[in-house]
Amino acid sequence: MIVTLDGELWREEELETNMYDDEFYYGYMGKNSLSSSSIKVLSSRPYDYYKYVNSTGVSDSKFDFGSLFHWYVLEPDVFEKQVFLDVSRRSGKVWQEAEEKHGKVYLMSDRYKVKRLAERFLTCSKVEHILEHSEKEVPTVGMINGYCFRAKADILGDGYIVDLKTCRNLNGFKWDARDYGYAAQVYIYTELFDIDYTNWTFIAVDRNTGEFDFYTISEDFYLSGKQIVMEGISNYKLIEKGQTEFEPKYREFIL
Repeated sequence: MIVTLDGELWREEELETNMYDDEFYYGYMGKNSLSSSSIKVLSSRPYDYYKYVNSTGVSDSKFDFGSLFHWYVLEPDVFEKQVFLDVSRRSGKVWQEAEEKHGKVYLMSDRYKVKRLAERFLTCSKVEHILEHSEKEVPTVGMINGYCFRAKADILGDGYIVDLKTCRNLNGFKWDARDYGYAAQVYIYTELFDIDYTNWTFIAVDRNTGEFDFYTISEDFYLSGKQIVMEGISNYKLIEKGQTEFEPKYREFIL
């Protein structure tokens, strides 16, 4: 049985079935379970947790390419439902009116760019093989240290997970993976899907050139993810007890 953060008791199968509905996954479960995204907030800036949970969910334009590329490759039906405007910038009367009507809109130029780069990506025989022998956008739920966590695998194969990421440039992806807390995602997903971290692969796609690389996971990276998750859970416990102020978190470097 699964106990969500609101104290409700669920059968795991019932929750997983409901989680195929995005409204339930991002709505009810967004507020009543922890995830790789929320745990990153809890571990680094716990004072922003409730602000994060209660956010509207409208993404920043800097994530547009990543969302569109993801949909084109993994959920083409979702891609085709998006609203694109043939304008030169994300402002002006036409753009504002479209946002008011649809909530989220995209540049037509981004549609063309994503389609061009994604079509090239899909010609890779290794990518083609992975996509043909896997399920896409598979949700799951489970308990970690007594707390309900949710996850949704981009690509779930027989004993492996492949996660699709876009980045500014491939040379910086290793740094992006650490800065954006991807290690926490690896730890949570491998726990919930009961998959060894050695069977996890990131495919990083350069959003400017469309070039891409495959990244497997080291033990150090996996363990750093576990540490982030445990820190996040510890902070969540403090929030449950009513704590609202936390000491700022920082890192130390040698230049």
